[in-house]
Amino acid sequence: MEKQAVGFRAWIKRHAAQAAAYSGLLVCIIFFTILTPIFGESIWSPDRLETLMRNVIVLALMSVGAVFVYSLGSMDISIGKQVGLYATLTVVLGNATGSLLWGILLSFAIAMVIGAINGATGELLHIHPVISSLTFMMILSGVSSITYNSLGSRNVALTALDVSIFRETWFMVAVLVLEVLVIGYLFNFTRLGKNARAIGANPVAAQQSGVSLVRYKIFAYLVMGTCIVIASLFQIGYTSSASDSTGTGFEMNVMVALILGGMPLSGGMRSRVSCALVGSFTYALLAVGLPMLGVEANQVFVIKAVLFLIVVVLTCRKSTGMLPR
Repeated sequence: MEKQAVGFRAWIKRHAAQAAAYSGLLVCIIFFTILTPIFGESIWSPDRLETLMRNVIVLALMSVGAVFVYSLGSMDISIGKQVGLYATLTVVLGNATGSLLWGILLSFAIAMVIGAINGATGELLHIHPVISSLTFMMILSGVSSITYNSLGSRNVALTALDVSIFRETWFMVAVLVLEVLVIGYLFNFTRLGKNARAIGANPVAAQQSGVSLVRYKIFAYLVMGTCIVIASLFQIGYTSSASDSTGTGFEMNVMVALILGGMPLSGGMRSRVSCALVGSFTYALLAVGLPMLGVEANQVFVIKAVLFLIVVVLTCRKSTGMLPR
């Protein structure tokens, strides 16, 4: 009996982050289900549900791809600027050619280059990967400014094509499910995901076991780059346009969503694709539900920041009492 109790406590300790994340999502669902009808309209009404899905889809698509990078114990803060660049290219080339194909292909090519550089430079130059992503964030900010200055406008609308399919709920769900299945398979059942988690857990041990740090880090960033391009298409579908502010803050939204979903900041073996889904839906529920309760926009940010801090402190602490790197 005592062994069973010890085993149960050990299981709880190992799965504390996931339990907290699922509990947080469940609390949000119950909380907004009960209170939003009192304040006027249920969060599950058709209009609000459509708004919720629009909030979820872009964030979830990016977060699912970012699981590979975060499992390494790394992060990419150029995500938002990448979304802005890919959305702009797709809109501009779509208007010029009458097809989204050329913008998508160019976006994929740029994403592969950025991913390869972000994945390789940290290991080859012995710097933290966030440094290279910060460099790209600044470069892409400059490219965005130059582009919109040359266009003579801070906003460009997609006029030549109908992208309403990217606003259809069934299509959003289908693409998200497909991405989760593919990324989930790669992350859980192939050497690619297992080695990425091994690198996050202990890069020295992984390297001494024959794992190529450069190869698997590059692959992780390439996966995320692919998902960012896909997410940018739904961002275009949401607004039918792009601007110099498109994607702003997305990198922080991804980080918050993953942490709310139970992803450890240090990566490693406790990383899960489910963290991206749980965190994205929790974040979207807060973003849509709190204003329905009369909470002002600036107060919503404060509440999400406090919840984020609480989750980090409760789920990401090490046995020494210090937060992970």
